[in-house]
Amino acid sequence: MAPLLLRRVVPPLDDETRQAAISDPGPSWREWFYFDFARAWMALLFFVVDTWVIAIFLRPLDLYAMVPSLIGAVYAEVLAYRYLWARPHRDRSLPSGEPFKPTWLTPVRWGRWTPEAWRVRAGLDPQPGRTGPDPREFL
Repeated sequence: MAPLLLRRVVPPLDDETRQAAISDPGPSWREWFYFDFARAWMALLFFVVDTWVIAIFLRPLDLYAMVPSLIGAVYAEVLAYRYLWARPHRDRSLPSGEPFKPTWLTPVRWGRWTPEAWRVRAGLDPQPGRTGPDPREFL
C-alpha cells in the first residue's frame, strides 16, 4: 500500500527529467545552508535580540537607555548581515580593477557567505556574467 500511495504523491520521473536533474543537481547542502537557510535563522536571531533589548528596559521603563541600546543593536545587526551577505547590485558594483573602500554601512565588498565571495576566494571572477562591453554604453 505504501508504494502505491507514494506513486500518487510523487509521480515517477521520465528519463528526460531524470537526466536534467543528474546534469544540474543544484546547490550543495553546504551552499544551500550558507546562502539561504542561515540567512532566515539569522533574521530570527536578530528579532530575538531586539526583543530582549526592549524587554530589558521596558519593565522599569527607561527610554533613555532603551533607545540608544536598540539603535546600537540594530546597527550591529545591519553590519553583521552585510558582513555575511552583502551583494552589490550588478549595475552599480565596482569593476574588478578598482579598490574597494569600506564605509560605516558597507564593511566588505562581498559578503562572507555569498557565491561571489566563494568565487573570489577560489581565485575566480566574482561575477562571471559581466564579461564584454557595458550595454549601457550603447544606449
